[in-house]
Amino acid sequence: MNQHNVHYFPGHMSKALRTISNYVKSVDLIVEVVDARAPLSSRNPLLNELAGSKSCLLLLSKSDMADQKVTDAWLSYFAKTNIPAIAGNLKKDRFVNILSKASVPLVAAKRAKEKKYGMKPQPIRVMVIGIPNVGKSTLINNIGGRKIANVGNKAGITRAEQWIKLSDDFTVLDTPGILPMNYPDGAQAVRLALLGTMREDVLPTEDLAVALLGYFKENYKDALKVRFDLDDISKANSLELLKIIATKRGLLEGANPSSTKAAYLLIKEFKDGILGRFSLEIPNAD
Repeated sequence: MNQHNVHYFPGHMSKALRTISNYVKSVDLIVEVVDARAPLSSRNPLLNELAGSKSCLLLLSKSDMADQKVTDAWLSYFAKTNIPAIAGNLKKDRFVNILSKASVPLVAAKRAKEKKYGMKPQPIRVMVIGIPNVGKSTLINNIGGRKIANVGNKAGITRAEQWIKLSDDFTVLDTPGILPMNYPDGAQAVRLALLGTMREDVLPTEDLAVALLGYFKENYKDALKVRFDLDDISKANSLELLKIIATKRGLLEGANPSSTKAAYLLIKEFKDGILGRFSLEIPNAD
């Protein structure tokens, strides 16, 4: 997955970054939401720096769309690097219980202080951070048991910070998704574009589709066999594959198969999990 350096940092993200830095001191726990299909690429070093010494929990969302074996490998990787991490399906798993259990050791100091002064346990003040479209608002709706924050499968749904009391246990600060200011590693930008964390017009659609096909050739050579009735793709030309997909799906420009339309279809079906469960990066692998 190769690509040139990419710069994409809308103005509202710069403003949100400054505002979030002012809130950090008032929270007990920071939950960083990442996409389980690319958990390292979907972390934002700018947000990690803001967290400072605050207790942090990494949540690998959309695990139902990722390769389960790879997700398990990521959880082992983060455990070995002393990064508390959990994974789950934000649309089905009951995260109020999962988060309550995972947060116990991370807010032990807060509970000890409350006990010392004879206070009843207070709600944990949680800041939810992450890049766009990784599931931050879906997590908040999940914990609250109702629709509280707007969600959508595209970048930029949440544009302002908001405190939300979800239960007697949690008060959550929802924050806008913030991307890094640039991506020196072009492969990271490609992964994030495929996951829908930046606008679709930032990188050429056909280039993204070719990159995805190239990754499938190396890691999931049978990924498209059932969905598009394709034989072994490991030695096939990616542009030719797009033409074949276009032909099989009747995606035409005039009388000719459209590789552009096939690229849009391939990326959408991957992003929505229709193609199956695949991960875009593996621990200790490029």
